[in-house]
Amino acid sequence: MKIMHNPAGGRTIRACRRGFGLVQAHYAPDRLSTPLIRIGPRGSTSFREATWDEALDMIATRLGDIRARHGPSSVLCLASAGSTGALHNTDTLTKRFLNVTGGCTTLTGSYSNGAARAVLPYLFGPQWKSSGFDAATIRSAEMIILWGANLLDTRLGSEMPQRLLEAKKRGAAIVVMDPRRTSTVAQASTWWIPCRPGTDAALMLATLNVLLEDGLVDRASVDARAAGFERLARSVLGEDGGLACTPAWAEQICGVPAAEIVRFARAYSAARPAMLIPGFSIQRVQAGEETYRLTVALQLATGNFGVRGGSTGSMNNCLPTPRVGTMDPLAPSGQLHVPTLNWPDAILRGMSGGSPAVIHAAYVAGGNYVNQGADVHKSIAAFNSLDFAVCHDMFFTPTARHCDVVLPAASPLEKEDIGIPWLGNYLLYKPAALPPGRSARTDWDIFCDLADRMGFGPGFSGGRGAPEWIDTFLASSEVPDPEDFKRTGVYLAPDQERVGVADFASDPARHPLGTPSGKVELVSEQYERVTGFPALPAWRGEKRDARYPLSLLTPKRAEMTHSQNGDRSSSLGPPSHELQMHPSDAARRGIGRGGKARLFNERGVVHVRVRVSEDIMPGVVSLHEGIWFELDEKGEDRGGSANMLTGTRGTGPESSCIMHAIAVDVARS
Repeated sequence: MKIMHNPAGGRTIRACRRGFGLVQAHYAPDRLSTPLIRIGPRGSTSFREATWDEALDMIATRLGDIRARHGPSSVLCLASAGSTGALHNTDTLTKRFLNVTGGCTTLTGSYSNGAARAVLPYLFGPQWKSSGFDAATIRSAEMIILWGANLLDTRLGSEMPQRLLEAKKRGAAIVVMDPRRTSTVAQASTWWIPCRPGTDAALMLATLNVLLEDGLVDRASVDARAAGFERLARSVLGEDGGLACTPAWAEQICGVPAAEIVRFARAYSAARPAMLIPGFSIQRVQAGEETYRLTVALQLATGNFGVRGGSTGSMNNCLPTPRVGTMDPLAPSGQLHVPTLNWPDAILRGMSGGSPAVIHAAYVAGGNYVNQGADVHKSIAAFNSLDFAVCHDMFFTPTARHCDVVLPAASPLEKEDIGIPWLGNYLLYKPAALPPGRSARTDWDIFCDLADRMGFGPGFSGGRGAPEWIDTFLASSEVPDPEDFKRTGVYLAPDQERVGVADFASDPARHPLGTPSGKVELVSEQYERVTGFPALPAWRGEKRDARYPLSLLTPKRAEMTHSQNGDRSSSLGPPSHELQMHPSDAARRGIGRGGKARLFNERGVVHVRVRVSEDIMPGVVSLHEGIWFELDEKGEDRGGSANMLTGTRGTGPESSCIMHAIAVDVARS
């Protein structure tokens, strides 16, 4: 078997390294092949093999007993999108199963883009879901600003890398704001502006200051489309009694020379159209909500808002995908929720600590929460306090080792489904290349069996099998010929160059937004009233802890989806895992090239090799996220898990995760 690009996707809808690696994952020797039941301490490898009947009977009985004693909210749904699609979506299927069989507490928000998703509705109203752009519109951009967006590694849509490289080839200016010289900087950029982690809002405000001071903003045009710009401008210029957000002011914060800020702002203003693509990294920081308020303000100020080849400054994937049926999670009214970031706090604190429920059990599918949740030690403590935990997975992850029952899940190659893209106006048909083997089962089949045991089978399955659901979804879709779709594997909707909120941008009076003012609310009184955070966007820095002078980044790897293939002892694991560090910081600590070091803060210690490189700013260190932790007898990590050092304190009103600009220090080990 081999995997190749589908020619029906043309030259831009292209597979990624992770997709090409599916065959290796499918046939991996360490893939789970039978249900497991824990017989030793949580976190150990002491499990015994079990039959499917024994494992499923145990799960059904234990879930029923816990609900009977503690109520439906005592079961926490720890599901994520490790598997996605119209049918085989682990997040939706787990919620549907738990809701049908008695209820549960679920998570709100998102590790990926929780801060952005929290603030964008206040800017755009309901139209925030239509504020993105199609990748094909990149062809019209004269300048592309990747603000914390490493597109060649993180992609942000299957078309984006190819579109970006084509833009560079035709001569578009590509500016990258990033503390590291990433592969995107090296291969695609024409201008790299290193900016300290977590300070992007200050750089944005200084850019706006230059635009205003130079008279480069069409105030009438902005005022027709935005509410509060005059107040924001007065603040940026220091006319409201505060400090002016000048380039010199920003230089001290973000490390970008004032002259470079001025040069960038003027080039940005002169390029028409300019597309600003904010990465999710810039909102995974303290007060990360502010960054997306300001990217929108910049696109309005430069006249690039809602035009072809421009952008609104919103997330690029905020556009509807083609109409197709999907599975309903059947959420009941009044269901209890906890923020995704704070799931371990909810378990450990209970109602007396502010949680809406007392959690006794967790059901995990599609996620490796113990490793990928912030603060590994806290996540371990949370699982150790549970009465019962179960998970589905292909591999024996750190989360699986902290569960009572582990069920072997089918691989993506063993499931028929309809693929709904991250970004783009198309659908993919994914046939089952192989039948489930090695005793693995699809999540759908597992939940059907469990629902039958608990007396809720028809409620979960809807009286249909998986193939029937696929046909049902297609029958209610906009796909004109389902059989042709299955044959080619790709359905392309008619319009492949959509521009978010273009109607509003071209005629705001005739097509108002669903905000209180009908305009983009750059200054939002509603935001302040509901969240308690200031209506006016600003730089919200905080005093650094002198014990931890370095700023840690935890970026993604191109060859991994978070912790998938994160086991360094496996043949699928990454060939190397190192802490990237600037020579000046390494020399100050007596660390040479390839040397070993202790990376630490008040939450944990990670032992890791160091790669000394000038491709990162001084004062900044970088450790890729996703590697599985390996704790020694002192509780220190020898594997290299970045989440030993992150915490469950959130960005702001949505309690979204802070995964960058983590205060740490490094010592030679």
